[in-house]
Amino acid sequence: MNDVRPLIYAGHDSVIVRMPIGQRQVRATVSREALEKHFKAGKTRQDWVDTYLANAIQIEAVVQDKVSKACPEPIVISKCDF
Repeated sequence: MNDVRPLIYAGHDSVIVRMPIGQRQVRATVSREALEKHFKAGKTRQDWVDTYLANAIQIEAVVQDKVSKACPEPIVISKCDF
């Protein structure tokens, strides 16, 4: 069954992303707190998504690092990861 959710979308308190790493799709959750505190995102879900997109390279590097350390999915990114 195909997953019809977008590759990036705002959840209740986070941005959820699916990204290719190696031969698979990895699901990661970036906390609202990380987006607001570290990246100065606004308070709306669209602000969170826009902030993720503007900082995707830095955030995805953290996701890749956690995957390389065999962290379980979904990969959770918090403000402590920056």
